[in-house]
Amino acid sequence: MSNPEVLKPVRQGTRLESIARLKCPRCRKGDLFITKNPYHLKQGLDMHEKCPVCHQDFKIEPGFYIGALWASFPIVILFMAILSVILLVGFKLSLTPFFVIISIVLFLLQPLIIRWGRSIWINIFVRYDARFPIR
Repeated sequence: MSNPEVLKPVRQGTRLESIARLKCPRCRKGDLFITKNPYHLKQGLDMHEKCPVCHQDFKIEPGFYIGALWASFPIVILFMAILSVILLVGFKLSLTPFFVIISIVLFLLQPLIIRWGRSIWINIFVRYDARFPIR
């Protein structure tokens, strides 16, 4: 007699969770990036060739992640909008300190934004597979 629970695939979070946590879009378990620290100077943006869990190829084709620049653009706009409201409305800053602060914040967030852009981009093209077969 077999246990029916064993045969059911287990769902690993949502696509949004996969993007936010920088996980493989196929199995949602493996890390996209070699290091968890986006501010690591030498490896902060280095990605695995393949998922360490399901072996999904992350280097789909040469130049694949150029499209991630378009995916990261809305993230930048979102941060700018939130910061603008906080700084201009909440703190009533004049334009010069506002531009200085927003430039510094966006510069410091750039490694995170690039990572999220890549995560969004690969999630557009690679679908979740609850069985995550090894390829």
